[in-house]
Amino acid sequence: MSTRRILWKGIYYNTLEYLHIQSDMGHTTEGNITGLVNEQPLHVRYKIETNTQWEVSSVHITILEHTEIALQFTRRDNRWHDRQGIIHVIFDDCTDIDISLTPFTNTLPINRLQLPVGASAEIAVLYFDLPAIEVKPARQRYTRLTEDRYKYESLSSGFTAEIVVDEAGLVVDYPGIWERAY
Repeated sequence: MSTRRILWKGIYYNTLEYLHIQSDMGHTTEGNITGLVNEQPLHVRYKIETNTQWEVSSVHITILEHTEIALQFTRRDNRWHDRQGIIHVIFDDCTDIDISLTPFTNTLPINRLQLPVGASAEIAVLYFDLPAIEVKPARQRYTRLTEDRYKYESLSSGFTAEIVVDEAGLVVDYPGIWERAY
């Protein structure tokens, strides 16, 4: 069993994120994000469980703003179920998730896809837009530029960025948005 701890400093939003990844028969990732988002204090806790190939089986997000809001989805039989067990057909082609306030969710498709340098892949994600608390499908593309650099494109919004990752696929630098502090 291995454990990894990461600390990211938010630049775009004034946040700090502590991340803990425990890997054994899969990966269990827990993150805590605290700071000011849109000039308002916000705290987000999340837990993501994946198999050894980084395929998401569950995501639990708790947002502490004025009240506590919980979002929970599990993936069984290639279908996304909410915490009441309702299947959301709109998310059927979503293989990954993306939580807007953390760079960690870039690690999921980077590690799952294992792209060779020069290759790209388009994916569908279950996108958690925080703090707006919207959950929607989104299209994204990852292109591996070098061993440690990827071009990320949100095909839904037109946003692009070049991100630098370490040997484990974890973001080291996301220019203007996040930087790794530890």
